[in-house]
Amino acid sequence: GIILIIAGNMLAFVLHKGIFSNIMWIIYGLLFVINPVYPERSGYNEKKAKMGARTAGIVCIIFGFITRFIV
Repeated sequence: GIILIIAGNMLAFVLHKGIFSNIMWIIYGLLFVINPVYPERSGYNEKKAKMGARTAGIVCIIFGFITRFIV
């Protein structure tokens, strides 16, 4: 996921198109919504941990939609 964000920022700087950064944030969020990943040793039950990961993914998607990355 972090590699996606770095690649999006590099594309935005090289091509002078800030939309690449926003697209990568949306893809990063979709990864967590589709396949929620959480630490196995977390003290939560599985259902709450998946819901927390999906919520974080939705926050990343919203971040990708509302920010304007100016290059």
